[in-house]
Amino acid sequence: MSPVRGLASALREMRWGHVALELALLVAGILIALAVDGWIDDRRDARLEREYLGRLERDLAQSLETMDAFLAFERLQTADGVLAYRGLRDVPGIGREQVAVALGHLANRRTLRLQGATYRDLLSTGNLRLIRSRELRDAVVRLYEDAERTTTIVDRNNQVLVDQAYGLPLLDSGLVAPRFSTNIQAIGEQLQALQARIALAPDPNADRLWQLPADSPERTRLASRVLRRTIVSTTTMSQVETLQGQFRTVREAVVAELARGRGR
Repeated sequence: MSPVRGLASALREMRWGHVALELALLVAGILIALAVDGWIDDRRDARLEREYLGRLERDLAQSLETMDAFLAFERLQTADGVLAYRGLRDVPGIGREQVAVALGHLANRRTLRLQGATYRDLLSTGNLRLIRSRELRDAVVRLYEDAERTTTIVDRNNQVLVDQAYGLPLLDSGLVAPRFSTNIQAIGEQLQALQARIALAPDPNADRLWQLPADSPERTRLASRVLRRTIVSTTTMSQVETLQGQFRTVREAVVAELARGRGR
């Protein structure tokens, strides 16, 4: 018998029903395996999403607390700026020591450092995709881009408008002696302890500032610097308050997404 006839005979004798059944079972097994793998991946991704959202919510909460403290500081700085400027303009009822203390306070500044570890992790690992809500993903990205822009502006203003344009000129002028006071709570106790060790009370009348006429060029320049310094604190507060509102909004969205995830 020729090979072709032998092959044809063998094919006629095969049980095609059994072949079809075995093939169907094989395909079904593959599909089930893929479905199980997909289900496992989905469960893993959902768990990771909840973990990331939980961490993100904590970062946002900590950043909101940081901004609360920062804004409280800037409000005190603004109040000191108003007091110092009015005192330099000889508004009645403002003591010399009050002005000297306020001038010293204005030479201090705070940096703004917000918590962003989880966001950086999401970006570096590519896991930002795990947040299934596209709207929330976009909101988180916009938020941290705005936060970076705001903190950069604050740093720049601190270096140029506070340190260089106000703090160093005030120190170099010798118009008032340093006071052991600050609006930064973290170092306030250390300064008071140092003042207690020196054990000498400040004498505002000894400050050269008050030996100058109210319309003298030095006092006029100092008043101008104080006004610019106060404007810095005021505008910084406005920027940070806007950013704080964005953080609250995104945090609420994250909390809502976590609640939806628990309900799935």
